[in-house]
Amino acid sequence: MKRVLVITNNLNQASFRLRIAPLVEPLRERGFDLAVEVRPRNFLTRRRLLKSAKSYDAVLLQRKMLDPSDARLLLYYAKRTFFDVDDAVMFEQTPVGPYTRWRTRRRFHATAGIADAVIAGNEYLAGLFRQRGCRTIVLPTVVEVLRYQAKSHRADEPQRLVWIGSRSTLDYLRFIYPALALAAHTLPNLRLVVIADVTLPDAPLPVDFLPWSEGVESASLLHGNIGIAPTPDNPWTRGKCGFKIVQYMACGLPVIASPVGANAQLVREGVTGYLPTSDAGWVHAIRSLAQDVALRATMGERARHIAENELSMNRAIDVWADLLNEDPLTAAAASRR
Repeated sequence: MKRVLVITNNLNQASFRLRIAPLVEPLRERGFDLAVEVRPRNFLTRRRLLKSAKSYDAVLLQRKMLDPSDARLLLYYAKRTFFDVDDAVMFEQTPVGPYTRWRTRRRFHATAGIADAVIAGNEYLAGLFRQRGCRTIVLPTVVEVLRYQAKSHRADEPQRLVWIGSRSTLDYLRFIYPALALAAHTLPNLRLVVIADVTLPDAPLPVDFLPWSEGVESASLLHGNIGIAPTPDNPWTRGKCGFKIVQYMACGLPVIASPVGANAQLVREGVTGYLPTSDAGWVHAIRSLAQDVALRATMGERARHIAENELSMNRAIDVWADLLNEDPLTAAAASRR
């Protein structure tokens, strides 16, 4: 049994819950014992944890970048180090001062400098680490597809867009308010299903608010028939890994998304959905899918097929098992290519 030390910043953070926690038991069945530890804030406690890396076959850093002193310590004690990332953690989400930007850059460079491989949630993130000379593997945030029932598209059902997220990204919907207003003007029965921790009181069309909980999210998604993922374009959002799109696809929903970050890789234009770049493009995409049940069904079926074959939890398990099973010499050669 190979032992892997997993260091995360927060067990309740979506990144850990979605990307690492589901792997623990399946990887144990394949011969890997993942010991999960929350990164200590206390300096001495944290140093003891990093030194304990010598007792493990590998260390998996989940999303949290290291200060240079911690990185040097881990480099000394760890046999192999992996960094899993699904956000643009090398940039600040909100405006900050020069010191904070400098500190974040130092952590990015230090973490990239010790990683034997970076497992990135999309090509944009992978490219940032490749520029630092890192070996990278792109692994989207995947789902257990069997948890999601496939949508049965019917001609007599209401025209409902659906969006799932949290209050931190609710403003992304406001990004397309003009398009939603225009679409609703010509589609008087159009509604928006919002699955989140808060509702959207000022939307330009009727909203059906469904409070989010992990136990009901897959069933809640079936209240809609077109998944939407509007996203502004900036260094932070380009690092987003499109998990909501993966969920829509698992449910057999066609998707309309801004072509930002992972969205452009996940949605196949004209095959599983649309990638509009303007309000007019959003309106056209919404109208096309809302008025054509056969198109919704065809695109949704293709999306579900891709989710089953390319975006399932089994793929993530295989990727991690292969990485952790690699011979260190072979892995070192791969990182130099």
